[in-house]
Amino acid sequence: MSEFLGYERDDGSIGIRNHVAIISTAPYANDTVERAADIVENAVPITHPLGRCQTKPDVFQTYRTLLGYGTHPNVYGTVVIAHAGEIVDGDELASDIAETGRPSDSVNIHREKGVMNALQRAVDSAREMVQEASNQRRVPADMSNLTFGINCATSDTTSGLCQHKATARAAWRLIDDHGGRACFAETPEFFGGEHELAERAVDEETKQEILDRVEHWDQRLQATGYDVRGAQPTPDNMDGGLTTIEEKSLGALVKSGDGPIQDVVDYGAKIPDGSGMYIMDTPGHGAESVTGIGAGGAHFMVISTGQGHTLSNAIMPTIKITGNPGSAERVPEQTDVDVSEALVGDETFDWAGEQLWEEVEDVVNGKLTMSEAMGESQFAIHRIGPST
Repeated sequence: MSEFLGYERDDGSIGIRNHVAIISTAPYANDTVERAADIVENAVPITHPLGRCQTKPDVFQTYRTLLGYGTHPNVYGTVVIAHAGEIVDGDELASDIAETGRPSDSVNIHREKGVMNALQRAVDSAREMVQEASNQRRVPADMSNLTFGINCATSDTTSGLCQHKATARAAWRLIDDHGGRACFAETPEFFGGEHELAERAVDEETKQEILDRVEHWDQRLQATGYDVRGAQPTPDNMDGGLTTIEEKSLGALVKSGDGPIQDVVDYGAKIPDGSGMYIMDTPGHGAESVTGIGAGGAHFMVISTGQGHTLSNAIMPTIKITGNPGSAERVPEQTDVDVSEALVGDETFDWAGEQLWEEVEDVVNGKLTMSEAMGESQFAIHRIGPST
């Protein structure tokens, strides 16, 4: 398959979903966002506890992340809801979204003279967008348009041995065979493997950037007075047989394959359009990492899990893959692709990669993932500093 069926956007991007997003700029608009999304079929609420009393680096990061979702290839249009005069300005956000040609509206609870008026305005606007979106039809698009997000969750001893290998094979198939791109993250989970990873950089600048980002995370974590090696591996990792951060890191890096790394991008920043493998500088916290990659514009995410995980994203479909037969049996609703036969049976890792690739082809053409069908989603923007 060299093409998929997607939704054309005015900015030239192609989506694999056609969502209408309703985004809050601050926690005080969250309830209104949730209520509006409950009323309007196919509207996706995006709520969070940030956007107020933050230092400038955090304001910029919060804004960039929200803008990334409002302009995501899988989003047809957006309603932005603010509470009052916020540090993340709703009018500005809606205006920046509209510059991409997407329908966009800004609703302010104070300006509308109360929650009920604001809710009515948001519902009317979102409903109109959803109706317009329903008229749009999928069209053939080249696979080179796609961005493959990569993350792991609840890793165990099977992760680096099996499912991470399948993930890497599928990601590099998109890159090598179709000219697409992929992005992995979780910088603190490079600890102990960063020098091996840096050797894959396409140039000396990118190599040093990888090492600098890891060093920055090490210093940042140690500045709290708490050694990260006391927090990693996590209890569920240790339950799955991982013993040290180095062991976890070397296993985690398997999911990126062994090909060249093109660049490192900031949290929530746009993933470059060029073909190849990229790194996004995120924490190891799964919900924050996945949220950042989604903001970067990844069309879909493969979450490679050892013991099963509910981690998912409403805008960016998440495909769960495991090579742990116990996990596939224990949490079947968290398993889109079971490749455990490559670990405990007679199948090969090439077979495992093919199983995942076939699922990717189905999902980009419209098949709902398990988490989509069950309505599961988490959204967590990583923060840099304290509230003011």
